[in-house]
Amino acid sequence: SSSGQASTLRHKGNHAAALTTALNTDPATSVVDNQSDARISWIRGDRSNEQNSTGGILRRRSRIMGDVINSGPVFKQAADSNTRGAGYTEFAQTAATRTPMIYVGANDGMLHGFRAADGKELFAYIPRAVAEGLNQLTSPAYTHRPYVDGVPTVNEAQIGGAWKTLLTSGFGGGAQGIFALDVTKPDSFGASNVLFEFTDKDDADMGNIVSQPKIVKLKIPSTSTGG
Repeated sequence: SSSGQASTLRHKGNHAAALTTALNTDPATSVVDNQSDARISWIRGDRSNEQNSTGGILRRRSRIMGDVINSGPVFKQAADSNTRGAGYTEFAQTAATRTPMIYVGANDGMLHGFRAADGKELFAYIPRAVAEGLNQLTSPAYTHRPYVDGVPTVNEAQIGGAWKTLLTSGFGGGAQGIFALDVTKPDSFGASNVLFEFTDKDDADMGNIVSQPKIVKLKIPSTSTGG
């Protein structure tokens, strides 16, 4: 991440092993070189192993953060004034004083959360769908490719009876799917704030999401048969 803050990656099953193998592989030669620690540090903003440094083997960057092309920044502080529901007024009063944030996806593989007041990055999230391609970014022969290349949507929703502020985004050309994060309290973002990631690995019919997702209220009919 651009400020060296910790990034969050959620995985399950054997995905961890696949990710480790990818990060340990030289993307130019496909040879396992066991440089995953160096690549992870590079992705998190460490420049000590770039080629402009003594003995550096990873791609030299002119800046740490990746480009923003088809994504775009979204500002969020106060809760949506058009939303209604039980308990929402109290939630909105609390949200009014939380840290103002700017959220944006970038082609460094991350969804970034910046504090609007001074631009400090509070967190960055690396979706599972693009994680195995992160080693490509570190190659001196890197050819540009999209990663988190969609505009996020940030709005309120009720989950399990509790009001939350959710961020959801597609990947544009970076992957086929969508992910959702709980950004109710951006100052304390962690692994538990990752709500879901749904991709073509879950449903082969899932395609590339190039527009902003919608967060809407739905009425679900009761299935109760009790008298």
